[in-house]
Amino acid sequence: MKKLLYIYNPAAGRRTAKASLSDVVEVFSRQGYEITVHPTQGRGDATRTVLEDGGGFDRVVCCGGDGTLNETVQGLLALPADKRPVLGYIPAGTTNDFSRTLELPRTLPELAEAAGTGAPRPIDVGEAAGRPFTYVAAFGLFTDVSYSTPQANKNLLGHFAYLLEGMGRLASIPSYHMKVSTRSGTEVEGDFIYGMVGNTVSVGGLVNLPRDKVLLDDGRFEVILIRQPKTAKDWQSILTALTTLELSKDGEGAVVGFSAEEVTFACDAPVAWTVDGEFGGEQQITTVKNLPRALTIACGAGSAE
Repeated sequence: MKKLLYIYNPAAGRRTAKASLSDVVEVFSRQGYEITVHPTQGRGDATRTVLEDGGGFDRVVCCGGDGTLNETVQGLLALPADKRPVLGYIPAGTTNDFSRTLELPRTLPELAEAAGTGAPRPIDVGEAAGRPFTYVAAFGLFTDVSYSTPQANKNLLGHFAYLLEGMGRLASIPSYHMKVSTRSGTEVEGDFIYGMVGNTVSVGGLVNLPRDKVLLDDGRFEVILIRQPKTAKDWQSILTALTTLELSKDGEGAVVGFSAEEVTFACDAPVAWTVDGEFGGEQQITTVKNLPRALTIACGAGSAE
């Protein structure tokens, strides 16, 4: 009998993972799995559980927000490549950016069905300063909102909690003087209030990229840099660029955009980074690498292997 490890975060979102446990397990049982259920006990627990036990399962399914997904992926990547099971994902957080990129269904029964029997698809993952991430590494404007917004506010207000927290920062936006370079020779320098390296169509629901520009398994990430605005006209240029997605490719515009396999950010002082919405440490020099097709994830309806 096929074996499935179900890891869920009982505190994620509005505690929907805990409330829906029996319904999800029933779906997996109907799919023919022998199921092991593990509620996370705190930060880092999903990683430890996957690293210790994940290699003995045909499929690992995690239920929670972007942080739970990131921890699960960290555990999978620490396993030998030939021992990594297929990953299924049931989003139950507040923002759930990556679920939009995967175009996962919205209802719980459909999500459980896709997690257990969805067709496996190889995808790229990233590494920022040695820490794996699933869909985005970022610094600057709004990037600390996810981990600094109280969980109670997230549960009560949902996505709006992030917007409220972020709007309170607009009066004092810091900038970072950086030299940004890629392995292929692209170089950009300036004062930036935001930067991201991602494999996603949505970041916090605030940055949205077209699906035809974001390929999950092409060995490249999308890079976006927002320069420090000095006038109201500069702000308008930023908003226009983000709305129309007409990003500068020569490195001179208000919003710079390009793709890269590997990119290095060098700053005069340590910069705080987030990876998949969680605090990722502070470094003066941060190199972000693409790990091509390092993970296999269930993306939609299909039949389990």
